[in-house]
Amino acid sequence: MPDEFDLPASTGLTLDNIGDLIAALPAMIGFVPYRSLIVAALTRSSRPTSPQIGVVSRLDLPRPGDRTDTEAVIRVTCLCSDANAVAALAFIVDERMSGPSIEAASVDRYRPLHVALEQRLAVRDIDLIGTWCVSEIAAGGAWWNLSSPRQHGIVSDPTASPVAVQTVLHASAIYRHRNELVSVIAIDAALRDQVERLLPEVAAEAHQRFVRALHINNPDADTRMALWRVMDVLKRADDVSAPSPRELAEVTVALRDSRVRDALLGAPDGPYCAAAERVWTILTRALSGPDRAGAATMLAFHAYLRGDGVLAGVALDAALAADPEHRLAFLLDYGLRSAMHPDRLQRLVQSGVEIAAELRIDIGAQRPDPATAVER
Repeated sequence: MPDEFDLPASTGLTLDNIGDLIAALPAMIGFVPYRSLIVAALTRSSRPTSPQIGVVSRLDLPRPGDRTDTEAVIRVTCLCSDANAVAALAFIVDERMSGPSIEAASVDRYRPLHVALEQRLAVRDIDLIGTWCVSEIAAGGAWWNLSSPRQHGIVSDPTASPVAVQTVLHASAIYRHRNELVSVIAIDAALRDQVERLLPEVAAEAHQRFVRALHINNPDADTRMALWRVMDVLKRADDVSAPSPRELAEVTVALRDSRVRDALLGAPDGPYCAAAERVWTILTRALSGPDRAGAATMLAFHAYLRGDGVLAGVALDAALAADPEHRLAFLLDYGLRSAMHPDRLQRLVQSGVEIAAELRIDIGAQRPDPATAVER
């Protein structure tokens, strides 16, 4: 699946050294790209003459000449336009290209892609500054300009990139390959068995609470209790101790209530955002079937919202594999594939905050002041 990643321009990188910029790409997208088309959209900065990197998009390298080539160009153009880009940079990573010494082969293979991208971006008044090729992103590797192979240089050390340093300081991993990220949310069979053994009992207890709530003509009482139980788990979750199988089973059953799930979409707006993402990650590893789809979708929502399109894409793959008809997963996947900006998800976040407030459960988020709220 193609992936997108928003990168707030905070690194001070410039276009003066393409080798440094190429070295920073793995940190920008979260893993070392393989056979990839990467496009960086440049947006206006405080200095009009010095645009900054606003959004970076990675797609699987399209096959020259077939429809994936056209689809890639359309998707990249939409992303750049949505980001209000004034210019763009393209990078092709393909180990089948050994360097500028065989420039004719690389130019023939990927020039149509470069030309198509240049032309479609021009229609949106976006300049394609250039397309740079590299066989691999590694220290000492060669890069060259697709249109002018005589313009070439050496890739800096990716591990020493300012972006990589910032990523490590913020406790984020840089994976050697996308498959490593897939393994992060792969099913843990032992944990899954523990949790799934508890699910019937926990579900029966939840049903009894629901029946009691109906008897007192207060169906919200059941949803309120379920949301309270989830928040209790999130508030106690930390890097040291993971939730117990019993707690994971309780969260799983609670997420079957659509109002609980919708309220938890407001969690990224509060102090339990990181804890929630950790729990969704563990829960995705601990479940199978439709329940796994629910947990993976919550993880994808968090990742998408903070601009980690790589993790969002991997989580959505897992969600839709577990339940191809999961509506929220389908909608998020469509948004990711169509390069929808993460800011568009803020409506769901605010809706979640309001639902939690109506249920009188503290999820740590603040409801917007109607007098000052600005519609996104």
